[in-house]
Amino acid sequence: MHKYKYLIIVLFFFTLVNCKGNKSENLVTKPEKIPELKVLFGSALNYYNKGKYRNALKLFKKVETRYSFSDLAPRATLMITYIYYQNGDYFNTLKFARKFQTLYPKNENIAYIDFLIAMTFYEQVQIVARDQTYTKAALKEFKNIIGKYPNSKYAKESRLKIDLIDEQLAGKHMYLARFYMKKSKWISAIRRLNIILEDYPETIYTIETLHRLVEIYYKLGNISLAKKYAATLGYNFNDSDWYKKTYKVVVDQNYESDTKKTKIKLRDKIKNIFKLSK
Repeated sequence: MHKYKYLIIVLFFFTLVNCKGNKSENLVTKPEKIPELKVLFGSALNYYNKGKYRNALKLFKKVETRYSFSDLAPRATLMITYIYYQNGDYFNTLKFARKFQTLYPKNENIAYIDFLIAMTFYEQVQIVARDQTYTKAALKEFKNIIGKYPNSKYAKESRLKIDLIDEQLAGKHMYLARFYMKKSKWISAIRRLNIILEDYPETIYTIETLHRLVEIYYKLGNISLAKKYAATLGYNFNDSDWYKKTYKVVVDQNYESDTKKTKIKLRDKIKNIFKLSK
C-alpha cells in the first residue's frame, strides 16, 4: 500500500509537470515591455514631426538627463540644438551646441554641430551699416570647419558662406567710404577703399572702389594716381557701368584742365598785348 502511495505521488508530480509544459506551449506570450528610454525618444520624435516643438524639447531633455550615458543621449542633445536653431533661439542653440562639443567631441555628428554653430552666427549678421561682430565670429567658425573637415560638404558650404561674408565686410567699408566722401574727408575714405582692395579684391565692391579712388585723387589734385586707378579699372572692367562713369570723370577733368590752360594762355597773351602797348 505504501508502495502504491509513493507511486501515485510520483505519477501526480510528472502529470503536473506535463500539464504545465503543455500550458506554456499553448499560451500566447505577452510582448516585452518597451524600455522607457525608447518610449521617451520615440515620443519626442513624434512630437517633433508634428511640429509640437515644446513637447519635443521637453522629452528630448528628459532623455538627455535621465539617460546621459545611453547611445540616444547625443542624439537627444543634437535634436535639442537643432530645434532651437530652427526656431531662431540662437542663444540656446549655442548653449547646447557647445555642450555637445564638450561631451561628445568624437561623435559622428560633431562636424554638423560645428557647422550649426557657424550658421548660428551667420544668421545674426547685421546689415552693412551696423556692427559686424557676428559676421566676424561666423567667418572664424567657417574657417575652422574648412581646416578640420576640408573635403566635407560642410567645408564646401563654408567656403560659399565666407564669400558672402567677404561681400558683407567689403560692403561695410564701402558704406563708410561713401559717408566720408560726402563729408569731404578724403583721407578717411581712401583708407576704407584701400582695405577693400587689399582684403576683399574679389567682391562686387572692387569696381566701385577703383572708381571712387579716381574721383578722390582728381579732387586732391593727384592726377597720376587718379589715372593709374582709371587705367586699372579700364583694363579689368571696361564693360562695366563704373568704367563708363570713370571715363566721364577723366574726360571732364581733362576738359577742365585744358580750359584752365587755355584761360592762362589767353591771360598771358592779353598781358603781353598791354606790355607792347606801353
